[in-house]
Amino acid sequence: MRGIAALIVVMFHYNYFLKEGSAFIDIYNSLFSWGVIGVDIFFVISGFIMIYTTTNLKHGFASSRKFLMNRLLRILPVYYFGLIIAFLVGGAMSIFHYHDKLVNIISALTFTVYRNDITPHYIDDGSLYNIRWTLNYEMYFYLVFSICLFFRFRLLALAAWGLVAVVIAPVLSGFTPSLSTHGYAFEKPLYGLLTNPLILEFLIGVVCAYAFIALKKYHHSIKVNLLFAVAALLTAIYLIDGLINGYVHAVYIPSTIVVGFFLFSLCMAEPLIKKYIPNFLVRLGDISFSLYLLHTLVGILLFKRIGGLYTSDSYKILVVGIAVLISIVAAYFSHKYIEVKFVNYLKQKMSSKKALAKAINDAP
Repeated sequence: MRGIAALIVVMFHYNYFLKEGSAFIDIYNSLFSWGVIGVDIFFVISGFIMIYTTTNLKHGFASSRKFLMNRLLRILPVYYFGLIIAFLVGGAMSIFHYHDKLVNIISALTFTVYRNDITPHYIDDGSLYNIRWTLNYEMYFYLVFSICLFFRFRLLALAAWGLVAVVIAPVLSGFTPSLSTHGYAFEKPLYGLLTNPLILEFLIGVVCAYAFIALKKYHHSIKVNLLFAVAALLTAIYLIDGLINGYVHAVYIPSTIVVGFFLFSLCMAEPLIKKYIPNFLVRLGDISFSLYLLHTLVGILLFKRIGGLYTSDSYKILVVGIAVLISIVAAYFSHKYIEVKFVNYLKQKMSSKKALAKAINDAP
């Protein structure tokens, strides 16, 4: 599902190139304009995975620290690699001659927000490394989750966070509770991000994870597998038809609940359907984070270089096909050498330093 989510986000962004000056704008929009729902899928999966992978961790500082360090190592190296490329592609040193560009690069480096007129992004979504807005929410969720790991009852702690952030804090500030991901009209962008109902998408994934853990004992029942395989198929048909025909919306909490049920159904049906899942999608899921981070950079470079040579739709489709292929190849190498090898190297270095420090402290 991460592979599919990454691909539809890629096509959502490349759609802007495809439909420019085309006679087939309506067709392209019906096929790709809803691709931002890939972000919803990523957020739900993130909430699910955080619970599922920490279910056996004891509450306390050690678990919190371990979780946070693992997530930072997972995110930061490849993120800053992509940011360096974006910096070079975006004009490098000339950025420092423009105040808005300077503010944007500082925002990108520090995971901070500065626009309250562009929601739910809270950054300039048309400039340097614009896809990073989702990582602001990811980092926010990781920090909250690491704090919740101090508590024995994680679900209650996360539910309390959701209630305080999305309902209580806005009400105390004079706003009417809302599920709109346009967020609350706080003067400060940071307050807008911290209270934006979009964070509920992580909690949808959390609830799905707890439901799966509770029902996992039925995971190997053929009848249960078949039931949820049918449920997943029907839900997928509903989502696809709804997105194309406009009654299901991306970045919309009620629709994300359906996405959550779809992912939960897939998990419950996994023993039955896993042999039918193409290996390509599994590999695409592995490299999905790098693909998400790098595809816009590939698109910018390619569309500027060769995108305007011809104006025919067939030529544009060819260019987009090349861009998708190059993005996947770039993501493969980024995943292999940065997400895996470089991160493992950092973990080994950190483990060696810990072992050395322990040996020194234990020495007589």
